[in-house]
Amino acid sequence: MEELLNWMEYIEDVRQKKKVRHLLKDILVIVLFATLANADDWVEIALFAQVYEDYLKKYIELKNGPPSHDTIQRVMGMISPDILQQLYGKWQELLNREEGEALKKIICIDGKTMRSNKQGKEKPSHIVTAWSREDGFSLGQKAVSEKSNEITAIPELIERLQLNHYRLKPVGSLCWALSSKLCK
Repeated sequence: MEELLNWMEYIEDVRQKKKVRHLLKDILVIVLFATLANADDWVEIALFAQVYEDYLKKYIELKNGPPSHDTIQRVMGMISPDILQQLYGKWQELLNREEGEALKKIICIDGKTMRSNKQGKEKPSHIVTAWSREDGFSLGQKAVSEKSNEITAIPELIERLQLNHYRLKPVGSLCWALSSKLCK
């Protein structure tokens, strides 16, 4: 855990220094722990921090108490999704180091078109998501370019998330199309 906390120290905090009441590392740890405990929204994450404040203080400072749900949402909105994926990857490394649990996990991969988000004559955005059934949340997403398709985007997502050692389960029509690519 200490390795993960040390890694968080190097994440750039883009907030105005004078206005910062909660360390970035504190907010990241709260969000990580709360989402692992199935918190689904910012209010639940803030409530988790209030309820488990004493436990969280074993790992983080919380010198001004737990942050509000608005603060958590605002700060998380400033962080690059790539950083969050790296954070999750570090967490997974930490969990998997001892017993090789990664070999037991199943990662579901599926593509979805995001309706009502097109602009003008553009097609709606299409994304591919890697979902950990066991952990209950998304490991990452990859936008599918307009001139491409899911079958080319998925190997890129697998590579970026370093999922090569997991059991991968394409969903729906992806099953037959990807079986040869994923089983190499």
